[in-house]
Amino acid sequence: MKTERLQMHDLEAAMQMSEYAFRYRIAEDARAERLGQMDQYQQLYGIKEDGKLAAKLHLLPLAIRLGEQTIPMGGIAGVATYPEYRRNGYIKQLLTDTLYHMRKQGMPVSMLHPFYVDFYRRFGYELFTDRTIYTLKKKDLVRMAPVDGKIERVKKEEHSQEIEDIYTDYAATYSGMLARDASWWKQHFYGDHDFIALYRDADEKAQGYIIYEIASRDKLAISEFVALTADARIGLWNFIAQHDSMFEEVTLDLPPHDPLIFMLPDPELAVKHYPYFMARIVDIPAFFHTYDWQEDPAGVVLQVEDPIIKEHNQTFVFHDGKAKTSSASSGIKLSINMLSAIMFGYKRPFVLWQAGLIDGPKEMVKELEYSIPRREPYIYDFF
Repeated sequence: MKTERLQMHDLEAAMQMSEYAFRYRIAEDARAERLGQMDQYQQLYGIKEDGKLAAKLHLLPLAIRLGEQTIPMGGIAGVATYPEYRRNGYIKQLLTDTLYHMRKQGMPVSMLHPFYVDFYRRFGYELFTDRTIYTLKKKDLVRMAPVDGKIERVKKEEHSQEIEDIYTDYAATYSGMLARDASWWKQHFYGDHDFIALYRDADEKAQGYIIYEIASRDKLAISEFVALTADARIGLWNFIAQHDSMFEEVTLDLPPHDPLIFMLPDPELAVKHYPYFMARIVDIPAFFHTYDWQEDPAGVVLQVEDPIIKEHNQTFVFHDGKAKTSSASSGIKLSINMLSAIMFGYKRPFVLWQAGLIDGPKEMVKELEYSIPRREPYIYDFF
């Protein structure tokens, strides 16, 4: 069983496998462009049997924000195999080998959207963020007191650097947001029928935006709500509320901790809340090399268990915030899954200790707790 980097002549077979596994069809006039994007922006790895592609996955060399930090990230997508090749260990081999490719390429973290959470937990991935979709009815579209700024409604073809700058500032307040470059905005982000509403303050400075779609005659769908200031949040909400005569329903994709819903006169709404993306640390020393701690974790010892990356199955101690291997015999015992959830801010160490999901001296767990920034995890993107 051998994992190999797929070449241009393999990509059509890989695309056909995706069509079969994920039950969609790419139009003939779009296939050449899709193949070109795969070749330019992705690394495809596969396993062949008798010369035929039996399993494959896509590695996307991307980057994410951890607060002010930007770090390389290996995105996993398009994991697939044909039914006749399943349960042969091909996917396990592909994922294992690809994680080691990430380490060699300087990607200390990896992320993916799971088809089944428990499956990817076996490979060290853990949930790091949830998604919350609010459904508002016409009665919920109550305008707030007006602000001095104004709304500029633009089409996706009018995408500007201002929008990218707003997003970049916004992403720095979270853990896990994609560091979008120009190609990502152009190739992957906007839907076919998306509009943009840009909020400008009284000084004409752009301070927020929403991306939305008229999903049907009766429904408005807001896929991204980004506000840098209180006035921007109110101004964008009032723009949404101005559609009260047009739509019976508005769906709003919003980070769970955004205060907008709390600000409404009646915040009792229909809510769909579900686990969204998973992450895992791929290289512990590299991840912590530039990690921005709240406080120095000096004295914290981690005894890590990793089912895939054998180099992680040892003890790490922190010195000047950096992780070094150690011979210490006692410390916090935890899996790479729990370490990843902690460092992205999805779960706090003391909560996991109380739940019995990590083990170790209570005072050391508290030291780790105090050291980690209280930054909410989130990602708007999908891949």
